[in-house]
Amino acid sequence: MRALIAGGCGFIGLNLAEALLRRGDDAVLFDRNPLPAEAARAFAALPGELTVVMGDIRDGEAVAGAFADQSIDGVFYGAAMTSGPERERTASAEVLQVNLLGLVHVLTAAAGAGVGRVINISSAAAYGRSRLEGEGPLVEGETPSVPDTLYGISKHASEAVCRRLGLLLELPVLSVRLTAVYGPWEIDSGARDTLSPLMQAALAALRGTPAVLPRRDNQDWVYSRHVAEALLALMAAEAPAHDLYHITSGRSCGVADWCAALAGAYPDFQYRLAGPGEAATIELHNDRDRRPMSADRLAEDIGHRLPDDPAAAFADMLAWMRDHGAFWDG
Repeated sequence: MRALIAGGCGFIGLNLAEALLRRGDDAVLFDRNPLPAEAARAFAALPGELTVVMGDIRDGEAVAGAFADQSIDGVFYGAAMTSGPERERTASAEVLQVNLLGLVHVLTAAAGAGVGRVINISSAAAYGRSRLEGEGPLVEGETPSVPDTLYGISKHASEAVCRRLGLLLELPVLSVRLTAVYGPWEIDSGARDTLSPLMQAALAALRGTPAVLPRRDNQDWVYSRHVAEALLALMAAEAPAHDLYHITSGRSCGVADWCAALAGAYPDFQYRLAGPGEAATIELHNDRDRRPMSADRLAEDIGHRLPDDPAAAFADMLAWMRDHGAFWDG
């Protein structure tokens, strides 16, 4: 397989590239940012072929050029820009251009290149208020999507764009909604307002500073390497019955659980809940837990269920930090 990853030098893109290269497939990374040096060093030891094409996803000609002479089999659209209130006020056009216009460029180029399938990487943010209201897991096609941020609105719209252009261009297109992701290769690329709480805690452990949590959370965090494996399984599925899938482990854990694992590996690392009036050093993004997403559709339709053992994922992450902690230098 030879796959093009739009946003290939970002968090999910790097995990996808690693998974492809590890199994001997080829990865073409399209991104306006360069491949980080530590990732380049790690990927060079893997059997697959890596190609990096630098360009702006908002530039239709640059996107079309990335497909030239590449013989692409599948495409993952991972280019994204999140939007907190400040970015919504000051950079709303860029958010929509990256999350929607770039997607249109990629779908058009993929159709012209005869690509077999495109997977649009969407987000649980498309559910909006439904993530914090109601009870039980979020279910594809049943739980209302009520996005309440520009990022969530654009992600919800991206799924509709994929349905329409997939039909018009006769291009097989699927969308996936990711729950909150943590793991190797999380990068501060400038496209995200706040890094994951688990990465914030990992950086605190590496720097020898304490982590002060605002509360104990319990949410369906999902490991980035497991996300990449699920995306590859969906790309390889013969005849998916739906055009929208969740990617989640279906198992909840908390940042405090990760901090306990960090403390076992970094004896000088300390963590605690914030006391009355004390400012937290870890941003959890919400003052209460989000509803989990159901993992059933992906498992029932294509037979893939993500691992649900946080302790095993934490151990793998700690091993990655030992081997590649230089990725976060600076």
